[in-house]
Amino acid sequence: MNTKRRFYGTFVTLICLVLISGCWNRRELNDLAVSVAIGVDKSGKQIMLSNQILNTGAISGKEGGSSSLAPVTLFREKGDGFQEAARRMTTRSTRKIYVGQLQILIFGEKFAKEGVGRALDHISRDHEYRKDFYVVIARGVEAQDILKVLTPLEKTPATKMNASLEVSSKAWGATADVKIDEFTSNIISKGKEAVLSGITLMGDPQTGNDRGNVEKIFSPARLKYMGIAVFKKDKLLGWLNEEESMGYNYTQGKVKSTAVLLTCPNEESHMSVEVLRTKNDTKVIMKNGKPSIKLKIKAEGVVTDVQCPIDLTKPSSILQIEQLTQNKIKASILSVIKTVQTQYKSDIFGFGEEVERSYPKYWEGAKNNWEDIMSTMKVDVQIEMKIKQMFKTSKSFYERMGE
Repeated sequence: MNTKRRFYGTFVTLICLVLISGCWNRRELNDLAVSVAIGVDKSGKQIMLSNQILNTGAISGKEGGSSSLAPVTLFREKGDGFQEAARRMTTRSTRKIYVGQLQILIFGEKFAKEGVGRALDHISRDHEYRKDFYVVIARGVEAQDILKVLTPLEKTPATKMNASLEVSSKAWGATADVKIDEFTSNIISKGKEAVLSGITLMGDPQTGNDRGNVEKIFSPARLKYMGIAVFKKDKLLGWLNEEESMGYNYTQGKVKSTAVLLTCPNEESHMSVEVLRTKNDTKVIMKNGKPSIKLKIKAEGVVTDVQCPIDLTKPSSILQIEQLTQNKIKASILSVIKTVQTQYKSDIFGFGEEVERSYPKYWEGAKNNWEDIMSTMKVDVQIEMKIKQMFKTSKSFYERMGE
């Protein structure tokens, strides 16, 4: 997994910094505190910067042989600007904080609503920041609260958050794994607005900072990705629910795999279809000087769970399941389009970019008023679903019990 490779590559990179001769800003390994996650919150008129720092001794197990040390430590500092808060943090740390191995950047919800531009300006200028770390929003809690939680399975909370985001985007499809370069590009663009996944804290936040949180079978404090945040320029407008988040990812062709729950024909029971691949095709139709969008989604899947008596050997049954799946996917897409057009008026779909590519002259006259045009634009959604196989059997479990 990419996050694990980056984690183990941290020490290799730092050693290279020491060994490479002639570097104008060369620093010794022992002089660096490696930041793996950063949180940015609103604190009055200032910002609160939180840095999650690797405790290399605890991770390697060589710090006096002790296993009681936390894998990370957290530094916090206020400032009128991002750089000021970061430099003030040196009064608390014995080492210069190194951000070249940052894995995730978390904006607090209150901070994001006022605009994340002042943080992004510094990050885009500082040469130490790489361009491949993820960005998320702390939903309902502050970013610093997220960074205080010790997590199971992975050695560091930052690695856990990265891995969960990557896995959920691939296996569920209701999160958006957005990296810093894509996020800043969409904020600057006039043809597509930005989105980010939300991460929240479930359970008891007081115990999240305790080592016991990872020593129990069921952790009292848990981190969970929930919903996609809608931006206009650099400001957070609001949230998409789970169905709308899924619908958004379908419009982007980003659903790599997910489970679609269907109601059985003439039954109260259910069946599940695993969508394995999706492909989107967006076209702009210009008629009477007005643009409309034709959005076509092609998907493939398999039947994975059947709780009703249906003969899957019949082509008519397969066609019926395909139609039910198409209707479910289309409903989620139409739901998010309606929410975005009526509530947010923010072109997170990138329709403006499609218009610019297809009709550049029209775009020049429309781009400054695009949010109003987009909010009333007709979007035609077509879904083409193909069921490829039934996995191990074409009969339901209940049918086989009756044989």
